[in-house]
Amino acid sequence: MPGLTPDQVQRIHHLLHDKQLLQAVKVYRDATGVSLAEAKEAVEEMAQNEYAKPPSGVRSFDDPVLESKIRSLLSKGKKIEAVKIYREEYRTSLNEAKNAVDRVEASMPREPATAKSYEPAIGQDPFADEDETGRRRMIIVGVALIAGLCGLAVALSILLSNP
Repeated sequence: MPGLTPDQVQRIHHLLHDKQLLQAVKVYRDATGVSLAEAKEAVEEMAQNEYAKPPSGVRSFDDPVLESKIRSLLSKGKKIEAVKIYREEYRTSLNEAKNAVDRVEASMPREPATAKSYEPAIGQDPFADEDETGRRRMIIVGVALIAGLCGLAVALSILLSNP
């Protein structure tokens, strides 16, 4: 958070936890000097991120890798699998896991007209199925083999046609 000390961020999170949104906006605005609209937008984003996390009693640390995997599964339409993974990792009830995955899904950026899926920042999806990677490799090898055989056939036909 630009212009915020860790103590201020923690105070804002406590205010959000206590559902004191106006007070959190005031603290943010006083700390950063931004306009009321910018402070409100920033605090609402912090609140959305706060609500997307599982309950604090459930875990003792953030797991960005697990969150990325859940986002990846959601972008592929595999919500049930995302709930299952969340439930196993944090040992929550099915309802708690579903609610948490719903919050993560709600926090994912989407354009209303196109509804783009989540794109990982590191390029290819690190959680892609290994079968897909294997299939891609097999297709590439197959195409290269066919191209090589065609080239060999052309070379042989040229050699055989010249006496």
